[in-house]
Amino acid sequence: MTYYDILGVSNTANPDEIKKAYRKLANQHHPDKGGDEHKFKEISVAYDVLSDSNKRAEYDQSLMGGGGFRFQNMDGGFSDMSDLFGGMFGAHFGSGFAGFQHPRQRRNRDLNIRCTITFKDSYTGKELEATYPLPNGKKETVVISVPPGIETGQTIQYRGLGDNSFPDLPRGNLNVTIIVALDPKFTRRGDDICTVLELDSIEAMTGCSKDVETVDGKTVQIKIRPGVEHGGEYSASGMGFKNARMRRTGNFVIIVAIRSLAITDEILKKKLLEIRDEINRIPK
Repeated sequence: MTYYDILGVSNTANPDEIKKAYRKLANQHHPDKGGDEHKFKEISVAYDVLSDSNKRAEYDQSLMGGGGFRFQNMDGGFSDMSDLFGGMFGAHFGSGFAGFQHPRQRRNRDLNIRCTITFKDSYTGKELEATYPLPNGKKETVVISVPPGIETGQTIQYRGLGDNSFPDLPRGNLNVTIIVALDPKFTRRGDDICTVLELDSIEAMTGCSKDVETVDGKTVQIKIRPGVEHGGEYSASGMGFKNARMRRTGNFVIIVAIRSLAITDEILKKKLLEIRDEINRIPK
């Protein structure tokens, strides 16, 4: 049965005809009026697809054998219609004599949510709770285990925690996309953690020792060589993000930023110019 059959319209029906058919059926089968809840959900899904020109075009293409139709959840995720309604046939032949291959199991839609964590959480890992709405209006809570080293845009999947609109089908999955919030002190560069260390002109010329705070609240001491240039980098190995896939750990990179001082006092300015002249007389 197609979505057109569910709404009782032809595949050439215009948007007004589809809306009229939906309103009539939705009123007839609404659970609050003693209607069939399962039937009401089928009607709602059919209208959601056929009332959207892009979704309808994809659906029409799938009916003609143009490939698996995908539709968007309310929160922006996608699920294969083949997951929900299965393939056209119960089995099909593979290449050669590979035998029969079973179609993908029919199930409810996947749901997609986003969770924002701090930069430090992305470094150390974290467990957090997230509450999300189901299509039936109920809410569900999941404990999300965020592994160390995760990046913005990466997704953690929890099977069987997605849509449950069709009780006779297995639940869909829950896809949790992680967003790492910007940090005022630290940035990520591959698996390295970068921070900026400001020096004044005198410190840059003479060299100095500095304590620099790391992302986990510890400190490392670095020695700045005399004459360091703006943008120069110092690196502490093994103090960056853990990369389980590559079996390596990045570095903690300290980037030097030289801060120029504005000298307006005439006496001090004269002294500095004299010092500059003496410096320029030093053999290179």
